[in-house]
Amino acid sequence: MHDEAEITINGTKLSDAESMTVRVAIDTLANVLAEELGADADGQMLAERYMDSLAKIQALLESRETRKQ
Repeated sequence: MHDEAEITINGTKLSDAESMTVRVAIDTLANVLAEELGADADGQMLAERYMDSLAKIQALLESRETRKQ
């Protein structure tokens, strides 16, 4: 069992360190959007669209199924 999700990009499987980097980047983007883009109506609309996709990706990265060998 790996510590991180198995991620493949264009046929290349990422290492655990690379997968962790992707996860942290996604978590950071979600935090920035939640804190900074919600200030005005246009920012809120953009943040909601990204947050929906980010939440789905975060759920996949954290799921037990993606971590099985």
